[in-house]
Amino acid sequence: MRSPTSDAALHRAFMGIVKKSPKNNTYKFALALFLLERAGSAEPGRTLKAEYADVARHFFKYYWSHACKSKLRQGPARQTPLVIDIIKKEFREDAYPQSFASLRKTHGDAVDRCVDKIARECLHDVVPRFQWVGGSKRRLFFEYESKEYFDSARNERLYLRAGIRIKPDAAEFLKKYRAPLYNSVILEWVKFLEVRNFGTPNLAKKVEAGRAGRGNQRRAVQLLAPFVERCFYCGEQLAFDARTHVDHVLPFSYVGESEMWNLVLACRECNCSKLDRLPPRRYVKDLCAQNLDNLCRIKELRDSLARLYYERAGAPAGRRPGGEAGIMAERIGWHYKNAAGHGFQMMRKFPCR
Repeated sequence: MRSPTSDAALHRAFMGIVKKSPKNNTYKFALALFLLERAGSAEPGRTLKAEYADVARHFFKYYWSHACKSKLRQGPARQTPLVIDIIKKEFREDAYPQSFASLRKTHGDAVDRCVDKIARECLHDVVPRFQWVGGSKRRLFFEYESKEYFDSARNERLYLRAGIRIKPDAAEFLKKYRAPLYNSVILEWVKFLEVRNFGTPNLAKKVEAGRAGRGNQRRAVQLLAPFVERCFYCGEQLAFDARTHVDHVLPFSYVGESEMWNLVLACRECNCSKLDRLPPRRYVKDLCAQNLDNLCRIKELRDSLARLYYERAGAPAGRRPGGEAGIMAERIGWHYKNAAGHGFQMMRKFPCR
């Protein structure tokens, strides 16, 4: 009978996989997170089976949040991972602002089609290679079945009906140390992405696949309402009821948090049509003007702008040409350009205009 693998040996192997093993894309990180989530249901001494459809569903969730919502590049600029191509062929841009949970309710059949394709086409390489550490192939974490080598590189072809079987000692290890191992995977995923996504704000929050919420939107209405009468985009009078929305001028999926300097009040029609797109560039000037008008009125706005001023160059306002207005325009304009460069689409016209 095989003796259990020690926690120390499993830890060395797991950290070797996420930190040192070769990676052309981020599939190994996604598989590592799946194993950690799946191990949460482990029972002592029992093998834990996972279908490839379960693995593919988690891949869809991660890459939907990373690549479709937040536009994070997951590999070389000219080499998009297949999982992202599969998702983008099925869904149009107007679906991207939705969360994974919402998407399953509104586009369940399309999600299932993507999951099926990901299971059939995207896992044959990462599953066998996941446990290659230091040039040796050791099945410390899970077993799987493969059919044959199908090319000169001696890559394996999985038996998709068999799934993977997480070993009892590995499942217990992953469950016991889930929190620190999860943080290690997120850290290494961020380190992999930061050199491929220059200037992307709140990268760690985005890698955590939408765990960060949008904050208290009603609070923003309360703060802005005394000083705003009309929709930021179309200029129509606001009713200040359920039809009055808070909008992130630069998409929330790009900024990653609800900073007051980026919030405006809009009518429902404009906000719902804009979704996660950029407004035309002229609205950057309008946003700066609104912030300057309210700078002395709203403390939360002053605090938010202070974080914006220090986030890149580290120089406080007033030490650059144009003072407060100049540095605000420079920072917001830089983010606008950066968001466009990462693939956020621009809205051409608002419906009420």
